Amino acid sequence: MAEAIDYVVLLVAGIALLMFFLYITSIERVLQKIGFNKQEAGTILLLTLFFGWLTVPIFPYKSWWVGISIGGGIIPIVICAILLRSRRVGLAEGTIGVVIVAFITYFITRAEAGVGIVADLQFAFAPALAAGLYGLSTFWVTIDKAAPLAYFSGVVGTLVGADVFHLTEILSTAPPYGETVVLSIGGANIFDMVYLTGIVAVAVDIFVFWLQKQQSRHGLGAVVAEFRRGAEGLPYAREVKPAPKLTPGKKGRI
Repeated sequence: MAEAIDYVVLLVAGIALLMFFLYITSIERVLQKIGFNKQEAGTILLLTLFFGWLTVPIFPYKSWWVGISIGGGIIPIVICAILLRSRRVGLAEGTIGVVIVAFITYFITRAEAGVGIVADLQFAFAPALAAGLYGLSTFWVTIDKAAPLAYFSGVVGTLVGADVFHLTEILSTAPPYGETVVLSIGGANIFDMVYLTGIVAVAVDIFVFWLQKQQSRHGLGAVVAEFRRGAEGLPYAREVKPAPKLTPGKKGRI
């Protein structure tokens, strides 16, 4: 019986490690899709993993210390600033996306005393889905524009809607056990809602563009493309003989 339990534990641990590896790999891929090269994406990921659990204090309030996590808060914000500065994200489109995601995030999250900002599991990925769909609806043609917009809208919108808008609710409650507690924005690092929303939003866009590409290759899009290239591109065109050309004869006859 004990051996069976050990095997189950090893199996669960193996699956957990595999999922963690896949998630880390997906983060690097997302960073590349929003405009960073492989070396830059790897550097950002390493900085996030090594310094992500550190929290920088911002200000005290009663028995609270409000801070921000390096990995789950500062690094995503810096990435968003880079996207704006490099014009990979336009200010107008980014602002609209932030408003949409912040509105959704605010209504699906709540402040719980002694816990922080939480959301029910069934609604946890709604902001990411909204950010991804907004990026797609704005730039349907290319992933190079849709992905940065989805990331920016997801990260900043979640930060505003969850952490900023609910901050006063948390600060109005007393910390557990009456101790001074650090309220860390993005404190769960790569598993924080702020961080996850940006990653999942881009993943949604990547998946939809992949489906679109497959459709254009093998589905109705391929047939439409053949028609656009001309009848000679159709598989049955070789068997079709052109219609005889009629020329006018003498007057009164054809």
